[in-house]
Amino acid sequence: MRVLSHGSDRNLGGRDFDEVLFNYFAVEFKEKYSIDVYTNTKACVRLRASCEKVKKVLSANAEAPLNIECLMEEKDVKSFIKREEFEQLSSGLLERLIVPCQKALADSGLSLDQIHSVELVGSGSRIPAISKMLSSLFKRELGRTVNASECVARGCALQCAMLSPIFRVRDYEVQDSFPFSIGFSSDKGPINTPSNEMLFPKGQVFPSVKVLTLRRENTFHLEAFYADHNEISPDSPIQIGSFTIGPFQSSHGQAARVKVRVQLNLHGIVTIDSASLIEDPKENTTSEETVSENNHQSPATKDGTSDPSSGPTGNDHKAIKRMKISVVENVSGALTKDELLEAKQREYSLVQQDLKMESTKDKKNALESFVYEMRDKVLDECKKVERWLHERTTEQESHNHPELQSGEIRRKADALNATCKYIGKSNSPPTKSEHNGSHGRRNSDDMELD
Repeated sequence: MRVLSHGSDRNLGGRDFDEVLFNYFAVEFKEKYSIDVYTNTKACVRLRASCEKVKKVLSANAEAPLNIECLMEEKDVKSFIKREEFEQLSSGLLERLIVPCQKALADSGLSLDQIHSVELVGSGSRIPAISKMLSSLFKRELGRTVNASECVARGCALQCAMLSPIFRVRDYEVQDSFPFSIGFSSDKGPINTPSNEMLFPKGQVFPSVKVLTLRRENTFHLEAFYADHNEISPDSPIQIGSFTIGPFQSSHGQAARVKVRVQLNLHGIVTIDSASLIEDPKENTTSEETVSENNHQSPATKDGTSDPSSGPTGNDHKAIKRMKISVVENVSGALTKDELLEAKQREYSLVQQDLKMESTKDKKNALESFVYEMRDKVLDECKKVERWLHERTTEQESHNHPELQSGEIRRKADALNATCKYIGKSNSPPTKSEHNGSHGRRNSDDMELD
């Protein structure tokens, strides 16, 4: 599979349609019930969850009701909305949806007649207005042959299996295209290809490697940046990162030939794979570079690797010295060590908080189960004694049984008291060992609380 183009709006999604419903009902409830859900976090969460359900109902029905008990200030709220009203409220979002589709179509270089099919993915695509608008744009029936909710996650799982050495899956090649233009500059100015293009132009198939041949006397810097700020969001930085190559020293005391492997890797990340100092005694060190002043790229093959035919062969190769040069990378926008440590500590704190809440919930459920269990056991014992006492009294009154002995009554009272005696002596339920007695007997009905 080959990807021709990309188009997206990072600030548009299904939640924006939920937010349209949320704002609509929030205004209505303020007028109708005199409550402002914006001032109550819990009410906002509950209303947003209900709005998501309303959106799903409207995907299959002409109207949808909304009922929430005790939303705020012990007030029950109810309302309904028609699909036509929802589409009218969402008209601005629907118009934004067309822009990335038109951009992707234009960048691909295809006409509508050349498109075989259009497949919808994502739960938000089930909104009828979205399907109708996209069908009108591409002038064809939209396909729904895949699971809209799960296909992306399944694709990610398959890609993970393809990358993992543990799993063996059927080979499936994907030629992805990079959606941005990536430029490089050095201490001497911009670095372009021989055809005066960016090092990684928009639509570049990746992974890709470009080998730069530069002449430098000592440590130098390279910078990677987005060449066209219109291709990225306004809040994104232009600079991607800077690379410090060196230190190194030429044995001839003049500018040395340095080869730098610049990589756009499988994950779409720009990095410098390696840098090497090349020293050739037979080379004319006073000669100029084989490219123009602003073109520092060596001849490259189609896949971006250097052409072996351009390098030395035979015995000349033995005379060439190669020395690896260190590369220090500084990524723009990356977290500092202190910020990373703070983020890790915060994450640990949140994890511990979640574990504590989960443990508290488990103990609460265990205590509740223990209360119900012990209540039933105590009541059973009491009912047994009560039934025995009633039977014996009835038999005595009918002269069919000897008179009740005080010792027999005492034994029943002691047995019942032994069952319930810890209730009056302890403020907490017993542990499993205490509940089973001093001999540590374990019964299937016993329970232990930490």
